[in-house]
Amino acid sequence: MRWISKYWPIVPLLLLALLARDWVEDAPDSVQVEETIDMRQTQSDYYLEEFTTRKFDENGDLEYRVSGESLLHYPEDDRSEITAPNVILLREGIRWDITSKQGEMLRNPDTFTLSGDVLLERAGNNIDGVSIRTEKLSVRTDNNEVSTDQPIEVIADGWSMSSIGLQTSIDEGKLVFLSKVTGHYDVATPDSE
Repeated sequence: MRWISKYWPIVPLLLLALLARDWVEDAPDSVQVEETIDMRQTQSDYYLEEFTTRKFDENGDLEYRVSGESLLHYPEDDRSEITAPNVILLREGIRWDITSKQGEMLRNPDTFTLSGDVLLERAGNNIDGVSIRTEKLSVRTDNNEVSTDQPIEVIADGWSMSSIGLQTSIDEGKLVFLSKVTGHYDVATPDSE
């Protein structure tokens, strides 16, 4: 009995060693490592507030102007995120003014993806004004292509159209409505004497 009382303090250590051995034997052979995030993709290299930037064509004429509340640029994919963007596209005698809540600009080719209360307005010399409203719109400046797969409404003097989706080249002035197209035209009546 004396030898048990002499070694009694060692008993908890032996039990702990047995539990640790069982835990190690039950551990999985391989450890799964979670995928890590490349911080270069999530860190911007510069930030602008209340900014305006311009792009000129090879003749020195203004091609487009972009302004907004803020801009974050990500160098990994040369992408910029814009808050409250205003994109102005200038073409021969025509000005397209595009506003939205959020935007993203990609380079090569220059592509704007605008979202949240997107409004595109056309104005110019000797042309009718046109307004286009949607929730998301993509604009490629290299081929002047404007497109969306979202519900869209086009309003002009004397007519309006709505559809799901739109594709157009702004230089051609032709709108291609993709599906569920409805329209309203005001018919002018001759003055009666």
